[in-house]
Amino acid sequence: MLAFLSFVSCCVLLVTVGGWAAYSFINGKVNRIDLGLSDGSSSGVGVANYLLVGTDSRAGTGGEYGDVEGQRSDTTILAHLSKDGTTTMISFPRDMYVTIPEYTDTNGKRHASTKDKFNAAISSGGPSLLVKTIESLTGMQVDHYISMDLQGFKKITDAIGGVEVCIKPSNAPPQRFQDDNGRWRVSTNTNDPMSGFHGGPGTIQVDGDQALAFVRQRHGLPAGDTDRISRQQQFIGAMFHKIMNGDTLTNPIKAERLVSTAAGALTLDEHTTIADLRGLATRIKGLTSGGIRMQTVPTHAPTRAEGAVDDMGDIRLHGTRASVQFYRPDDLLRIVNPLGGRVEGATTSGDAGAGAGPSLAPGATAAPSQVRVTVYNGSSRSGLASQVTAALTRKGFHARNAGNASALTHVTSRVIYGPGQEAEARTVAAAVPGSSVLADSSVTGVQLVLGSGFTEVVTPAVSSGTGTSSANPAPAAGGTTAGDATAGATPAVQGPTAPPEAPTCTY
Repeated sequence: MLAFLSFVSCCVLLVTVGGWAAYSFINGKVNRIDLGLSDGSSSGVGVANYLLVGTDSRAGTGGEYGDVEGQRSDTTILAHLSKDGTTTMISFPRDMYVTIPEYTDTNGKRHASTKDKFNAAISSGGPSLLVKTIESLTGMQVDHYISMDLQGFKKITDAIGGVEVCIKPSNAPPQRFQDDNGRWRVSTNTNDPMSGFHGGPGTIQVDGDQALAFVRQRHGLPAGDTDRISRQQQFIGAMFHKIMNGDTLTNPIKAERLVSTAAGALTLDEHTTIADLRGLATRIKGLTSGGIRMQTVPTHAPTRAEGAVDDMGDIRLHGTRASVQFYRPDDLLRIVNPLGGRVEGATTSGDAGAGAGPSLAPGATAAPSQVRVTVYNGSSRSGLASQVTAALTRKGFHARNAGNASALTHVTSRVIYGPGQEAEARTVAAAVPGSSVLADSSVTGVQLVLGSGFTEVVTPAVSSGTGTSSANPAPAAGGTTAGDATAGATPAVQGPTAPPEAPTCTY
């Protein structure tokens, strides 16, 4: 998500840097689509909702990134710009199991509403159906549509002459797995046949192709999606540094080439103007200073009780087995309610503070009675989340069983916590020997993802100082983590929190 926001920001910056004298030239290169959106804001002056879409369209790539037909919404973010100057970014996981509204296709055939993965909306009915799906899910009107595909990412990176990134050497064993065609593959953090990334360890220069592979790699990374996020953050910082501190914007030839590339990489609805983009760019600058509230719709792998056909969370979808993520309407309501949204099927009033316990001093541990924790089974051990939830409750914790995580391959248990919840996380980690602690600014409260190495729940030692937990906090990811890390969190719309600095070297 952060990588896509960064590139939207760069596109907007570069589109506007040429000045209003170049407006006609720039406006002529931006791609336009007619979505029938309103040409005014959703709630008056100073309020607007932007739908930002990173499409997985493979058109023009020659099959380099796979042979998937059409386009899919690889990244979808609803950006709400409030009158008070705050901005909330809501990310929708692509595998969310949602209701796709009825629509009529380009041949005039009417399709009834159906349940499907979230990213099926754009592949089935194009951007207009994606907009309709977002509005149906959130009760929020979409005012502006902005998208960019894989080719746009690649071209912009090439236009600035590539970016330097740093790869750490890894002692983790290579990851061996089967791809979608059943072929066995082996990936490491420096050589991944799936994404096509190869390079390092050390500092390397990546062009458009390798930059795309660098930020998309999932296999072979020691911490999976957590390391992938760290890569994206490193790339964001390196890219902004090169654009702002080099001669890209001061060299007329380079600036013109980059402005032209950025403008050509964007697709906008018919009513979104360059001035609208400039307003969005001003808000996105807050990404580096904590001025943007980041939210991800919490999801979880369905349990058998919820219709799964196995313990991995697969369901039968259109006659075949498919991996999906369920969401709770109440969780989504807590995100959109403060923004004027509504959610069908929600049973709560949208109280934003329901999921987190009290915020204590950093470095301290909390009494179990002060800690709310959501428990997930990230292993193949049947019933583990239920057992641990009961054990934590007996120790005085306010624990909730959220069922299976999106992946059941965890070995080490993880305690993941949001802003202001470090003390609570340390207490949970102290109660689960061998667990690691991970900060994640997109999470509200504390989550425990159980690995196959889980042994027992013990009585935690509580301290008002630096804490007595033996768990060592891992570096903060600062953004959306792996699917299971965010699954089932009870999100809250909180005040701006300064994100950690982007890492300068990652796995």
